[in-house]
Amino acid sequence: MALAGFVLAAVPLRAQEVPPEIRHGSDPLDVPYMASNNAVLDAMFDFARPLAGDYVMDLGSGDGRIVIEAARRFGASGHGIDLNAGLVRIANERAGQLGLADRARFYVRDLFKEDLSRATIVTLYLFPEIMLQLRPTLFRALRPGARIVSHAYHMGDWRFDAARAVDAGTGGKQEFVYYWKVPARVAGLWDWTLDFPVGLDGPRHYRGQIVQHWQDIEGRVDDDLLPMRLHDAGLDGTTIRFSVTGELGRRSLRQDYVGTVAGNRVEGHVTLRGPIQPTRFPWSAQRRRADN
Repeated sequence: MALAGFVLAAVPLRAQEVPPEIRHGSDPLDVPYMASNNAVLDAMFDFARPLAGDYVMDLGSGDGRIVIEAARRFGASGHGIDLNAGLVRIANERAGQLGLADRARFYVRDLFKEDLSRATIVTLYLFPEIMLQLRPTLFRALRPGARIVSHAYHMGDWRFDAARAVDAGTGGKQEFVYYWKVPARVAGLWDWTLDFPVGLDGPRHYRGQIVQHWQDIEGRVDDDLLPMRLHDAGLDGTTIRFSVTGELGRRSLRQDYVGTVAGNRVEGHVTLRGPIQPTRFPWSAQRRRADN
């Protein structure tokens, strides 16, 4: 469905200018055509921050305003899909009239069968039950760091990273826009070695077990002595952070880990804190078993 609102100077088209027979042609579908105002569309772009290198997919694209505006205003490219052939025709005509047909295209397709792997930004205005059905596909198909922006509805216990209330311009009513950054998939068993100075017991070998629920992680890290529980842990796209507290050199020290996930490997650093001067060491880990 369309997230409508912008009036393009070259081809002015408001939601009510979509012919009624085409607009109502989506009524029997799972996701009927509905329009959004300018403030909602602006908020979605504020969250998504499209750039020239981004590829935007609008699932339920209606008359094409999201992808067309992303191409026209930010230089991005992308495509939209919708089951209403009349709306898809209008969207392609608008893109052509604006000279954007090479960067904004629209197709009659089923959103549940769409290959999302190319997208760096996905925009949605779908009913709650559709959002929940689509949630596992978004998590697994999109690359870590991809952005998802939704008008009106969130994705249940996949906690949104940010949200904004927007004036809908209808008697003080507010609409909500939600934002997620797709997290790396890190569940599984990880191994690493840290080459601490002799005073901190020399090289130490660690094995970490991580359990993941969307961008939330928990687990434990075992070294040569005692298991340590992860705390202050989380994911931000490809960035993983967690801490453990345990004994090194007969002192209780906190280890703060930060790294970048690339498949089955993490590269970053660990900082030791406690009754010592904070000290940073390089850190890399290898996943031995993936659980997701």
